[in-house]
Amino acid sequence: MSKLLTNRRISFATRSRLTKCYVWSIFLYACETWTLNASLERNIKALEMWLYRRMARISWKEKKKNKEVLEEIGLKHTELLKTVKTRQLAYYGHIRRHQSLQKSSMEGKINGKRQRGRKRKSWLGNFEETMTRRINECCEVALDREEWRRTIASNLWQETEQR
Repeated sequence: MSKLLTNRRISFATRSRLTKCYVWSIFLYACETWTLNASLERNIKALEMWLYRRMARISWKEKKKNKEVLEEIGLKHTELLKTVKTRQLAYYGHIRRHQSLQKSSMEGKINGKRQRGRKRKSWLGNFEETMTRRINECCEVALDREEWRRTIASNLWQETEQR
């Protein structure tokens, strides 16, 4: 695929669509269940920038910053991490609306003592960081699908504007 994605005879828009079709679809498989930490977010951004640099044939030796690369290819910001977060929020709404094992395991508590050390980042903790509302408010809003979609769109739009 590298010959196809780096071919200058094919427009960048077409190559970008091919990348989203072949690479992103594989990468985003089951991303709804990932617990995003800082290192994973950095790796996701790095993967996307690496793909853009390869498609634009910009070598790392040129020492161009990511913003310069994005401007050169005509994008304002990266999209992959936002797509992952959008899918996670949509998945949360889906789980909240249905009675399932996933819902009970997500909301349930485990008996026993917690191990020593710093508490590990949880999926719900990750969810609270992404959303601007508290988890209790989100539980009620997620029951209405259309309202939940509007909430997701407005929340991620605000996050993009803050960058």
